[in-house]
Amino acid sequence: MSNEEYSDTIYGQVIPFNCELDESYQLAILVDSEEEYIVEPDSKGRGLDEYMDRWVKADVLIAENDDGIFVKIQDVEPEDMGWQYSEDSW
Repeated sequence: MSNEEYSDTIYGQVIPFNCELDESYQLAILVDSEEEYIVEPDSKGRGLDEYMDRWVKADVLIAENDDGIFVKIQDVEPEDMGWQYSEDSW
């Protein structure tokens, strides 16, 4: 897989994550109960720990490579801040 980078909005649940590549990656966003988007451990990414096990809407920069799908958080809102997940969110 080649390196791809693009912006997107994802909807998913914040979960703990253990990355075999680097132990500083400790969070992921589980999208549609299938795909894990590994969160970059910068200041915004580390701030997601307050939303552990909650649904969020996140504006992200996505980088895909052979090791996984990594996201850099641009903005995040928990579900209880006014938006609601629906089938149309996907």
